[in-house]
Amino acid sequence: MRMTLDELNATAPLLPVFFNYDESEILPAGQTTLQQNAEWMRRWPSTRVRVEGHCDERGTNEYNLALGDSRAAAVRDYLVSLGIDASRITAVSRGEESPFCMEEHEGCWSRNRRGHFVVIVK
Repeated sequence: MRMTLDELNATAPLLPVFFNYDESEILPAGQTTLQQNAEWMRRWPSTRVRVEGHCDERGTNEYNLALGDSRAAAVRDYLVSLGIDASRITAVSRGEESPFCMEEHEGCWSRNRRGHFVVIVK
C-alpha cells in the first residue's frame, strides 16, 4: 500500500539540520545529516522537497525571515554540492513563525534554528 504525502512526511524520512544562533553555516553534524538525506533522495529520484529555514523567536520578523532564507539556501546548496539536482529542492523561509518548541530557553531555541524538510512530490 502506498503512503500519502502526509503519511510519508509523518515518518520524517529526511532529518532536519540545526544551526548556531544567528548563523546559516552548515555545521559538521548537519553535513552528516545532509549526506544521509542525499542518499535517501538518490534512492527516490522522483521525489521533490521543500527546505524550510526556521529561526528562534529572537530578532525582528524581517531579520528572521532573511536568516531563514539564508539557512534554507545553505541546505539546498549543500545538497546540490552532493549531486542532488537543484530542480528537486525548493527553499523557503519560515522565519520564527513555525516553532518546533515554544519555551523560552536555549534548549528550546536551538531546536527551532533549523532547516526542515517536507516532501512535496513522491
